[in-house]
Amino acid sequence: MDINQAIMLVPYITFFLMLGTFRSSDTIAVDQHISDGQTIVSGNAKFELGFFSPGTSKNRYLGIWFKNTSSQTIAWVANRETPLIDTSGTVKLDSQGNLTLVNGSGKVICHPTPQHLVQISIL
Repeated sequence: MDINQAIMLVPYITFFLMLGTFRSSDTIAVDQHISDGQTIVSGNAKFELGFFSPGTSKNRYLGIWFKNTSSQTIAWVANRETPLIDTSGTVKLDSQGNLTLVNGSGKVICHPTPQHLVQISIL
């Protein structure tokens, strides 16, 4: 590779390095989804968002819990009144910034309101 070819690669390398810098594992992008089995950990590694089953229950809930504690301590639950009955749940952020929890059939199970999100920010 000659010097001219190397110079032409600099913008591409810079772009990919910047992409890695701006991408964060503690956020959900618009139209990104999180499936059961996937989680997002807060930037300070104190909280984790994902699906869980309390105790021996087979019901699945979307929640936030304290990370790195000896027992799972739940801080917030999105679908307390309407649990999922299997692991087909998905949560996504729509273009208006709303979280939507759907089951495997695509039926909306929960659409947390801004009041729910205020409770999250208090934590």
